[in-house]
Amino acid sequence: MALPPPTMRQWSDFPLDTALAQSTGLPVLLDNDATAAALGEHWSGGVDNAATVAALYMGTGIGAGLLLNGITYRGASGNAGEVGHICLDPDGPACWCGARGCLEVLAGPGAVVAAARADKALAKAAGISGRRARPVAADFAAVSRAARGGEPGAVALLERSARYLAVAARTLANVMDLEVVVLTGPSFAIAGAVYLPVVQAELDLAFFARANHRVRVRLSASAATAPAIGAAAMVLQSELVPLHHGLRLPGIEPEPVAHVT
Repeated sequence: MALPPPTMRQWSDFPLDTALAQSTGLPVLLDNDATAAALGEHWSGGVDNAATVAALYMGTGIGAGLLLNGITYRGASGNAGEVGHICLDPDGPACWCGARGCLEVLAGPGAVVAAARADKALAKAAGISGRRARPVAADFAAVSRAARGGEPGAVALLERSARYLAVAARTLANVMDLEVVVLTGPSFAIAGAVYLPVVQAELDLAFFARANHRVRVRLSASAATAPAIGAAAMVLQSELVPLHHGLRLPGIEPEPVAHVT
């Protein structure tokens, strides 16, 4: 990973896949959690037969896994789908990636939690007040529960985050000509009901190709487990259907090619 997020800096340049393979004696695949989630949604039947799909994944950050005709698209370095680093405000706050005004720094779980903590009344209502450090995921879940309970400040923060995410989703949909967007990952598992209508409304209103087809937005039925399902599918695919030129299933000879003279 060339540019690890802050929570993974301690793993920078550590050969995790090699170390795990040596420790377990088993083959190890290392991939992006959003990509695994996208494949998990495909195997779980959450995307129908759509040709172009994005799984918007929100944990402590925001990313996207891309599927083209059921096959994951990873890009040149495995970093395709970094929707969290689409710039929404060139004069916005600095992001850990080195840019400014990225979706993640404006509207990711960390931004929501920071804004909630800055509001003493909201922080108290959500149960996140105090100086004791807690994981972002836990505090975001607390804010989401407060929103579900009708706390107006929490609802406002999540809706603001959803509006930013919807604009980034529209950008991705325009670039990829998406048919389906799935909201998945642990943060969407708890707060997805707030985000889904906002993202769908943005795509219905402003998706470039809306006269040709609608982009369907869905909340994953397996948002918390999709990456694990996708990871298992990756292992099966790597063993049974290696997607590299010249490779084929063992024992299956290629069919002869007819030549016309």
